[in-house]
Amino acid sequence: MIDVEGDLVGEDGAVKRETVELWRRDPVECVEELIGNPALRDMMAYVPEHAYTDAKGESRIYDEMWTGDWWWETQVSTYHRCRRMRMQLTRR
Repeated sequence: MIDVEGDLVGEDGAVKRETVELWRRDPVECVEELIGNPALRDMMAYVPEHAYTDAKGESRIYDEMWTGDWWWETQVSTYHRCRRMRMQLTRR
């Protein structure tokens, strides 16, 4: 338990304080739990995708991380870097 000072002021003019309980978990265990949970299977995305509001593909939807350009560009560039490294290692 720790005592924290907030950003709100009470009626008495003093900054509000609160005692909170902090929990700690290993982030790797958290990710393993999320990925391994069958109830979340249909809600997980592992590859980027371009989503559109129309059949012609003219109006993009950006509503989740995997529909954005950053994930697409990162995954594609990582794939090409790994492929180049693999080719360089096999030539030796």
